This record gives sequence, C-alpha cells and structure tokens, in this order.
Amino acid sequence: MATTSSSTLVRVSPISVILFALALSSSASPSPSPISYADHCATVVAESPTTGHSLDAAAFRLSNGIFSGADAFFGGGDRSRSFFLRRRSILPTQTPGVLQIIATLTLRSGGGFHHIRGRHVLDSSAGEFHHVRPRIPRTFTQRGMVSFDLSGYWSKTAGKLCMVGTGHGRSLEGEPLQLSAVLMLDYPKITDIYSSLIRGNLESLDAVGSSNHFDPIAILAYTPGNYEYTQISHAQKSCARLNAVESLRLESASFCYYMQSLSRVRFELDLGKNCSSGFCGPFAEISESNLGFMSFNQIQCSGDGRFHMYIGFSNTSTYYFGSLLIPGKALVGEGAWDPLKNRLCLVACHVRSSNNTLVRSTVDDCTIRICLWFPAVWSIESRYTAAGRIWSDNNENDSVSSDAVSFWSTDHYMGSLPGLKYNYTRTEVVKKSCANDSSRSVGKRTYPDGNAFRDFRFHVSVKNSEGKMTWGDFTPVSIGQMIYGNLFGFNVDTMPSVSEEHRSLHNVSYGIHFTFPNASSSMNEAEKISAEGIYNAQTGFLCLVGCRHIGFLVGRKEAKQGESMDCGIVINIQLAPLNPKVGEQLNGTIRSTRDKSDPLFFEHLEITSLTIYRNQAIQSMWRMDVEIIMVLVSLTLSCIFIGLQLFHFKKNPQVLPSVSITMVIILTLGHMIPLVLNFQALFRISGSQNVLLWSGGWLEVNEVTVRIMTMVAFLLLIRFLQLAWTARSADEGKRDLWTAEKNSIKTCLPLYIVGGLTAWFVHRISNQSELKRRPLYVTQPHHTLWGDLMSYAGLTLDGFLLPQVIFNIFSCSKDKALSPSFYIGNTIVRALPHAYDAYRSHHYVPRFNSSYMYASPYEGFYSLAWDIIIPCGGLFLAVLIYLQQRFGGTCLFPFRSSKPRAYELVPIMGIS
Repeated sequence: MATTSSSTLVRVSPISVILFALALSSSASPSPSPISYADHCATVVAESPTTGHSLDAAAFRLSNGIFSGADAFFGGGDRSRSFFLRRRSILPTQTPGVLQIIATLTLRSGGGFHHIRGRHVLDSSAGEFHHVRPRIPRTFTQRGMVSFDLSGYWSKTAGKLCMVGTGHGRSLEGEPLQLSAVLMLDYPKITDIYSSLIRGNLESLDAVGSSNHFDPIAILAYTPGNYEYTQISHAQKSCARLNAVESLRLESASFCYYMQSLSRVRFELDLGKNCSSGFCGPFAEISESNLGFMSFNQIQCSGDGRFHMYIGFSNTSTYYFGSLLIPGKALVGEGAWDPLKNRLCLVACHVRSSNNTLVRSTVDDCTIRICLWFPAVWSIESRYTAAGRIWSDNNENDSVSSDAVSFWSTDHYMGSLPGLKYNYTRTEVVKKSCANDSSRSVGKRTYPDGNAFRDFRFHVSVKNSEGKMTWGDFTPVSIGQMIYGNLFGFNVDTMPSVSEEHRSLHNVSYGIHFTFPNASSSMNEAEKISAEGIYNAQTGFLCLVGCRHIGFLVGRKEAKQGESMDCGIVINIQLAPLNPKVGEQLNGTIRSTRDKSDPLFFEHLEITSLTIYRNQAIQSMWRMDVEIIMVLVSLTLSCIFIGLQLFHFKKNPQVLPSVSITMVIILTLGHMIPLVLNFQALFRISGSQNVLLWSGGWLEVNEVTVRIMTMVAFLLLIRFLQLAWTARSADEGKRDLWTAEKNSIKTCLPLYIVGGLTAWFVHRISNQSELKRRPLYVTQPHHTLWGDLMSYAGLTLDGFLLPQVIFNIFSCSKDKALSPSFYIGNTIVRALPHAYDAYRSHHYVPRFNSSYMYASPYEGFYSLAWDIIIPCGGLFLAVLIYLQQRFGGTCLFPFRSSKPRAYELVPIMGIS
C-alpha cells in the first residue's frame, strides 16, 4: 500500500489559478504614478498646502483662445485651432498670493465648438423648446478634440501659472492616446491694453519617440481678469472730432447689457472705396487681405460705462472665424460710452506675433480709433442695429482721416432699443408704381388689416427666369412706426396693434433674404434686399421698392463708380385673402426697372407662398379641437350602440343565430386595424407644424382616450361575434343558416372585389379633380395603392349592413336580429364624417395634412359626390333591414323561396 508524504496535498481549482496569475501580473507591472508637480513647476510657482474653501473668481476662464502646433493630433494645414480653459476650483494656500487652480483645457481644430446633439423637449405649457444634453462619460474623446485635466498653482506676484495633468485624445490614425503634459502661462493679476494677452506653452511629459509624445503647443488668449484702463482720455479726445450722428440714448443701467450684446452681432466693413487704389483703409496690415467682416469679442464691462474687448476680422460673416484672436487679424481695445453724444469711443491696438510664434505675440501701434453708435432712425438705405467708423489717428490734432472706414451690423441679435423710428423715403415712388391699385376688384374678399406682424411674414418660393427655384423670407421690419418685435427679441403677441387711424393704407418695410447659388444673373447672388412701400388692406395688395447693396459687384465692375446701392427694384405682391377660395395663395413678382443693357438688370422673379394668417391659425386650432371631440363622440356612440345590441341579445337570445357572421367580422376588423397599425397615423404630426397641434398636452391625452375607446368597442364586438358564433353552432337544426351565410359570402365577395376595383379606378381619377377642390395650401400626399385600399376598407365599413341584408334574403329571415339603435345608430355614426366634410369644405380651408383630426380626405372617400352617395347608401341599407325584419327577408323580392317544403297527405273523399 502506497504511503503519502508528510506534505499536505491541496486541491486547487482552475479559477483560483487564473486569479492568482492575474494578481501576479498586475503586481509585476507597476501602476502609473501621479505626475509630480514639483519636478516640472517648482521653479515657476512653488507648491503650497491649500486652506479654506473654493473661491468664486471670474478669472481662469479662457475662451476663443488660439494655439499653434499639435500636428500629432490634428495634422498640418492652416485650419483655425482654438481652445478654452475652464476652471473647476480655486483654493487658497498657506503661501500669500498663491492659489491652487484645478481646470480643464480643451483643444479643438477645424471649426467652432459645436453643441453636442441632444433631445429637444417641448414645454407644452410654455410653448417653448428646451434642449436636453445627454450625459457623456468623462473618458469620451472626440476626433479633432483633445482634453486635459490639469492642476497647479498661480502666483499673483509673479503673474505665472503652472499646471500638470493628464489628457485624452486620438492620433491621426484614430488610435486613443493617454497623454501627460505641463501648462505654463504668463497670467498677470492686473492687466492693461498692452498686457492684455495671456501667452504660454503646453509641453508633453511623455518620452520622446513614444506614441503619446507631442511637440510643444503655443497658446494665446485674451485676458478675462482685472483690467486697468489707461486709454479712455485718448479715446474720448479722438472721438470728439467725429461729426455727431443721431443715435439712441442708453440708460446707464443698460450700458453693459447692450454693449455685451454686441458680441452676438457681426459687422460688415465698407472697404470698396478705400481699396480701389490698392490701399484698404487705415489699418493696412489687416485690411490688405480684404477682411471685410468684423466682430467684438469678450466684451468686459466695468459698470460705469467703460469697456475692454478684442476685435476680430475675417473674410467671412461666419461667427466662428471672426471671433478668434489671431495675430495680424485682431485688435485689442478699450473705451467708454459717451452719454452726451450717445456713442462708444475706443482706442484699439494691433496684435502682432514675432516669427509667427504665438508666445511672442505683442500689442503695439495703438493708433486705431473706433466709434460705434445705435442709429435712432432707420430707412431703406440704413437699417442697422449698430454702425460706426474706424480710422487711424496718427496725429491727434488732425480731423478724422479721410480713409475712415464705415461698418454696420449685418444681423439683429440684440435686445429692444427704445426710441427707434423708421423714416419712409420712397413713399412717392411707390404710389406712382401702385397708382391703379385702388381699381382692383375684391368682391367679398377680406385681407389682413395690418394689426398683426405675424400675418406679414412670409416664407416664399422664388423662381427665376432660368427655371431654378429657391426659398426665401420676407420679414417685416416695420408697419407704420411700429418696429417688428422679432428683430429685437421681445414677444410679438404683447405688441400693441397698429391701425394708423383705421386707414386702409399702411406704410410697411421689409427685409428680404434669398439666394440662387451658381446662377448667372447678378440678382441671383444677392442675399438681402431692403424694401419699403404701401400695403392696401382693402385689396390685399403690397407694393414695395427694394434696394440691395452692390459692394460685392464692385470687383466685377458691374456697379457704376460711387454707386453703393441698387434701388431699381419693384416688388408687387398679392396676399391671399382671409376667406380664400380653392387654390388662392400669395403670389407676386420681383423685377428690375433698369434697362436691359444695364449690368445690374435682372429678369423678373416669381414668388409664391403658402401663407397662414393668425386668425386662420386660431380657427384651425379650434377646428382641430372640435374634430378631436367628434372622434371621441363617434367612438363613444359606437360603444353605446354595440352595448345596446348586446342587451337586445340578452332579452331575445333566440334571434342570435339570425345575425350575419360576416357583418360582425367586418365591424370587428374595422376596429382592430387601428389598434394593430400605428395609431398615431390618426394624428399625423409634422415636425414643422407642432406649434399648431400642441396645446397643453391636449392632443396626447385625447389620443390615449381614443385608443381606450377603440379598444372598448373592439372588445364589445369580440363579445358580439362570440355570442353569434356560439348560438349558430349550438343548434344543429340551423344548418340552413350556415348555408345562407355561405351564399351571402359568395354574393358579397364578388361585389367587394368589383366595387374595390371600380372605387380604386374612380378614386385615382378623382384625385386629379381633388387638387382643384382642395386648397393649394395643403401639401398633397402621394397616393399609394395601400392608401387607396385602406380608403376602400373604410368604404366597406360604411356599408357594414350589406352582408346582413344579403343574409336575410337567403335565409328568408323575419327575426328582429338587430335592434334599431344598433343599425340606425351606427349608420348615423358612419355618415357623420361625410356630413362634416361637406360642411368643412365650405367653411374651412385646412392648411396642413396634419390638421385633419377627423374625416381626413386622404384616408377615405371624401368628396362632394361621396359625401352624398355614402350617407344615402347607408340609409338605404338601414331601411332595407327595417323592412326585412318586419315583412321578411324576401319582402322586396317576391320570388318563390328556394327553401325545400315537406309534402302533406290530402285525404281523398268518396273512397269507400
């Protein structure tokens, strides 16, 4: 017998072996140790223990800064590269004047900081959309973006910031990278116009040659910290020599609001005149590249009317490219609001870089002067929220240089400016071009009275002479002396009405935007037209004279010398009436009054619009509410009538076998299909029309109610079918009823097939005439075979009594199988949509397919003919049922019954 050794044998499971091996491997490879701050930043700012709680400081929030380098992440090229530094906490330390900073640095290349896609949620009570951003894991990295989590110290005395940390990014090949870096910035505690630049380097701490290593990255940003104003007197002195202009007066409490709102506005420079000789304005270093757009960025307000900011220039009106602090394309400036002359006066300095190195960027040559104001009067030639001039002030004793460049705002993203007025300068010209307008025949047509701005904003289709089409917008600027609220951001519904003493003629002005890409005509390149004219509320005729800036045509030599605007444009528009006939819509023309030989001449443009007025929108919402109620009432009545029929069976169970099974199946399927298919088709909502359909969740609540009522009707019909089938099957003596059922099916089925083919053919033909009966405001849907078959299924449901009539004929039944409340009540319910459609077609003009809540003409047979035929047919079948149940199934057909009869024995008399 073998003996065991003294050592104990231990049984080890395979799982234990695997876990032990993993533990050994993890202990063998040391985990990455945290980056030592002292090793990389001790000579810049010494480390110090923190004390107290986090401070709330506005500093250390750098945005729209730029950087150079980082080719390892973003490749080469001249794409704009920007960064932002977002501080997460600021803690005091034991060393006076030293703060611990924890922040996130994000580098981005090739475009602006786009919003992360999320869900848009409609607050139905407020009628507003809210954007919900999805939760994103912290380790998520996006291609074209690198992020670092940094921690370090800032010395107020030295004005230095040094931070270390790790980051995440992707290589050019898309491989994830784990990065470590040190950030060193020159960050003064107090800055002025000459020291307003934050400069520094981001250097890699990974070994040279490793995949995570990157070359030093230079960064540059504008200061957000404490600022010392040193140029205010120079700005005011230079600005005083500029001729005064009529400008809106700002209250001191609103200085900061309005001036900081300028950061949302793009400005266009008028470089045409000064560039004609090869010298582009007073700042040749910037403008020699024809950078015709300007923006004010990071506007800092002191509260007493003093401001500092930087100004970016670009050759595009895109927000992103004009908001970057790019040396050679940017100025830094400071100034103050002059409350006496109501204008902003600024001193600006060039931002330059030595040897194309951002860390050597400097501020110098502070001879640029900028004056900005808010025009108090708009006109067709000038309707800018803000405007101004920029010039070089090399000699403060001279007048404003003749090379001063004008600039003006290109958009209207500011708050409302009180006191703004509109000056109509082309009224006489318009009256001449519209002299025969009063002779127009209007009959009983009525048009918007000019009291609601929303009725005069049009989204139009524009067609040029080449047959090309595009979309455009007609946005009202003013009606009378009331400025359109949407330009300034306040609610149009709260605006007072404009009646102009109840006259029928109204002065109006418009901003018109459209463009035809790659078209030959000069007009087709214009994107903006300023227009003003007269609107006649009696005839609905709008006559306008338009002007367009032609600075873009100077280089093509299509504009005459000294000509900056083309005002030879006439726009005639006939508005759609409030009570439109079928097919009536807005239409008009845009034409040039110049000779055909003129380079600025263009062929006329045709415009059309599917308009909807405020009263019509309110009417449509009211009508849709009524239709939803009608859906609920119809389903409720159906449930009641089916319930009364079941009660009739309970009192008269002997009549159950005489019910047509085919009829009950048709009714059951008719209520089952909406439950099986996507029931939201009943409330088909287009994304662009949600404003009409959302009213406090009303639609959703009623959709759920309709689902419930349809389900109740379906369950009642299932019970109906179960009772009829059971009663028929339980009595073996009723085989002749099954025979009658089969015969009725054989009769009805060919009728349904022939009727379906005929109805489909007629329906397809009637769709052509339907385009004439239905308004052009409604986009016509694409009729498919499936849609036509579904419509015919509804027609079959309208004639649900037909199988019972045929069954009664074959069975010679005289039983009162159906209660009057059932066959008469449901006949009325099926006829109601057609009666309503006949009424609606003469009183309402639905503007959208989705506005049909009840009796949709695109989901059934609805037309003037069908609205008569179907109710009359249903009533005829109900009368037949009544006569059959009173006089017998063959009362209308007095032919000999095919039912076999038994022979009787007749006694023979006289036989013995």
